[in-house]
Amino acid sequence: MDTTSFLQLCLALLAAAAIPRQCVGELDPEERLIGWRGENYHPEGEAYPTLHSSNETKGRPWIQVISWKPRAAIYHNFLSDRECKHIIDLAKGQMQRSEVGGDNAWVDNVRTSSGTFLRRNYDPIIAAIEERVAIWSHFPVSHQEDMQVLRYGPTHKYGAHMDSEERTATVLMYLVEPEEGGETTFTNSEWLHPEVGRALDPQFSDCAKGHVAMKPKRGDAMIFFDRMPDLRTEDPRTMHTGCPVIRGVKWNAVKWIHGEVMDPAGWAEAKRAWATPRPDAGICADYHPTCQPWADSGECEKNVPYMTGRRGGAGACRKACKACTVCEAWDTACLEANRKAAGFLEFDEAELKFPPGF
Repeated sequence: MDTTSFLQLCLALLAAAAIPRQCVGELDPEERLIGWRGENYHPEGEAYPTLHSSNETKGRPWIQVISWKPRAAIYHNFLSDRECKHIIDLAKGQMQRSEVGGDNAWVDNVRTSSGTFLRRNYDPIIAAIEERVAIWSHFPVSHQEDMQVLRYGPTHKYGAHMDSEERTATVLMYLVEPEEGGETTFTNSEWLHPEVGRALDPQFSDCAKGHVAMKPKRGDAMIFFDRMPDLRTEDPRTMHTGCPVIRGVKWNAVKWIHGEVMDPAGWAEAKRAWATPRPDAGICADYHPTCQPWADSGECEKNVPYMTGRRGGAGACRKACKACTVCEAWDTACLEANRKAAGFLEFDEAELKFPPGF
């Protein structure tokens, strides 16, 4: 080393020694030995996106591929009990008889459930679930439809159907499991491991026997791909049915996924802010300051959809139109009667069977 280089090295060492210790900070042991646990090691306690619920998921989350024909997999313990309850709490006051047929939907006995939709980015919990669905499906949240929440009571079913030509994948999340029946069943399918099918078959109702099927379990989710890997050809093996519930009730939430952004304008609006919860049809109230004058002038009869309600929502002036009963907060029977009168689902909270304290 020549004299000039030696002097430069000495000056650099002196400069480093002059830096106060508090400016450098104490090095963590993990930082001193970076890479010794692998290039992607992250210290405990830091928040990184995960594929499983972050709150009280019971049991170890794990993924089980059940079929390649169609492509279907189960994510065990995808949701926590609290997440399941949260989804139901948001939806239960808005549930109405399910329809079929897309934009020009109609009520049909092929589908006898009750349901409602929660828009994307509804609140922080729904947003976290949607992000989890995106990571699992490999399609961003912008490609998802709004979350549909469904309830199937005894004998309720969804007959054999394909989801839609526009949909690329479907994620079913189970919120409440029935005691018997209610399986999601693929009518033209092959188990990845036939021995798994043989082992599960005795547990299935007659509707599901002999087919690739999933028995509902709270917190579990299923994904299946409606299209072939080219994302253009519809997979006929995704023909599936929601078997009739024999005992108990089934609640589930559905996320349909598209190959491109779903409703760009709606997604842009949803990203701006959390949703404003819709009024519970059980609560008898007016939601416009001039409801009473309108009612006095005969608008209750002239403008029924707005004043007292139509399918998909309770009216803005039901109290002024005397279309409901003012209830005490504790009077669940009164609240349920109002929901029923407005065309919404009437059900017993006890059917949810959540642990004490939920």
